[in-house]
Amino acid sequence: MSSVAAEAVHGQRNGFRERLDSLTAPSGLFIAAVLVIMALPVTRTIQDPDFWWHLRAGQLIIQHGGLLGNDPFTYTVANHHWTMHEWLNEVVFAIEFAVGGLGLIVLVLCAVTWLGLVAIMQKARLRHPGRGALGMGMLIAVIAGFPIWGPRVQMITFAFATLTLLLVERHLVKGGRAIWGLVPVFLVWSNFHSGFVIGLGFIAIVLVAEVLGGWLHMPDPAPRERLRPLLFVLMASTAVSMINPNGPSILLYALGTQTSGAQQSLIEEWFSPSFHDWEVLVYGAMVLSLAMLIVFNKRIRARDVALVLVTTALSLQSARHIALFVAAATPVYIDQLELAGPRMRAAAVRLRRTPASTRTRVQPPLLFRLTACTLLMAGLGGVYIAWLVPKMRLQPDSLAYAQEFPVCAAQWLAGAPEPLKIFNQYGEGGYLADTLSPHGDKVFIFGDAALMGDPLLFTYANVETVTPQWDSIIRDSGTDIVLYDVKTPLADVMEHAADWTKVYQDGLSVAFVPTDKVSTLRLPAVPHWAPGSVCAEQSKATSNAGAQNQ
Repeated sequence: MSSVAAEAVHGQRNGFRERLDSLTAPSGLFIAAVLVIMALPVTRTIQDPDFWWHLRAGQLIIQHGGLLGNDPFTYTVANHHWTMHEWLNEVVFAIEFAVGGLGLIVLVLCAVTWLGLVAIMQKARLRHPGRGALGMGMLIAVIAGFPIWGPRVQMITFAFATLTLLLVERHLVKGGRAIWGLVPVFLVWSNFHSGFVIGLGFIAIVLVAEVLGGWLHMPDPAPRERLRPLLFVLMASTAVSMINPNGPSILLYALGTQTSGAQQSLIEEWFSPSFHDWEVLVYGAMVLSLAMLIVFNKRIRARDVALVLVTTALSLQSARHIALFVAAATPVYIDQLELAGPRMRAAAVRLRRTPASTRTRVQPPLLFRLTACTLLMAGLGGVYIAWLVPKMRLQPDSLAYAQEFPVCAAQWLAGAPEPLKIFNQYGEGGYLADTLSPHGDKVFIFGDAALMGDPLLFTYANVETVTPQWDSIIRDSGTDIVLYDVKTPLADVMEHAADWTKVYQDGLSVAFVPTDKVSTLRLPAVPHWAPGSVCAEQSKATSNAGAQNQ
């Protein structure tokens, strides 16, 4: 072997040993543990009420061999044109459900969310932070996003958004042609979810910020020659995003959602985050501490300022945008933590009035570190599997879902000999559409707010808040039966209304029909749930919870 080859082999061995030492060092184990821990809060059961109608829509697309021009679920807006901006995601849901049931869907969506967090970490690493700042920043970010994590369609957009930000930052730091990978990304993304416009917006914000930052002489600007390719990528990505069944109109669809007054004021996930809710407190602390770090360090890139300001404004406007704040602001947060580290350590030393230790730390033997690493990862992996498997095993008619969705009421209604028109709670329309539409039943409203339109949303709100016209709205729409949650204002009023008769009740739902239709409307007999059955346990659990709240 020549001396050159021998040196190359020796260099490779040294490089491998250095990487192994780095991975098994305490800081390396900390990052490995953080990667596993990040998977815990994003792994949940399905809590998004819209999931169910997305699943049913995907099944219908496959059955019909194309998109649905109008919705098959409502008796109120069946003549509205339906822009199915999530059609590909819905088809994927249907395929996954056919192959592996809800468990496979939960697994895939949780993995997609976790990969989005990994992309955030990779973007932060482009700035070479210390592992302490990297790990702590990621842990804070994943807890800050707790209100929004879970198996839901929006996590597809979250993952694509983090990938977009990663590729853009990589291009500005390193250059190269990898940035053109965004073009096929947007081709796929625009068929999965209309949130692709967020990705286009991120690229545009970075471009504008870098130009303005250059004029203002802000620190660490991207090389000017890298901005032109990014502009071309933005133009190409915008063009390919129109290659979908909705054509160019898909670009305007998201704007209609963002500017809908009804959605902003009536739909809970569009509300501003409430800082009285403990789940939102870490997000608020992250926003506040990030602002304090920026003031303390007095150094931030132009593109970072722009992304943080925009996503902070969006997340304060709507809790569902907290995920976008996490995607864009976390690398900036980690960078600011790293910048503040030396000054904070120096201040701590001055306060102690003792010199910093200069003693070299000796690492334990490699075998010991490998064993510790293996045991740590095996333990964390076991914890995660124990956390994941029960969530994958839950069936649609399980107790966990029956406490959140009208599982038992739907089973009762499915026994009706003829299809019914059901006035329903907004958040439960998706589940009823999924389970009862094969029977021919129709709902008053479900979770595609843009399809419903602002007029119907405001009309529904008049019933939900029991305004004087609530009764006429229900009757004039042709409703056969009202199915609503117990202990709500509407249910309480109907309970005492002489012209409405209660025909069903379980632990979650109660049903009423007009008194003059009781004898003519053919309804199934009120079920007697067997002891130990899901619906018997649901009523028991809900009653116990109500007693505890009192």
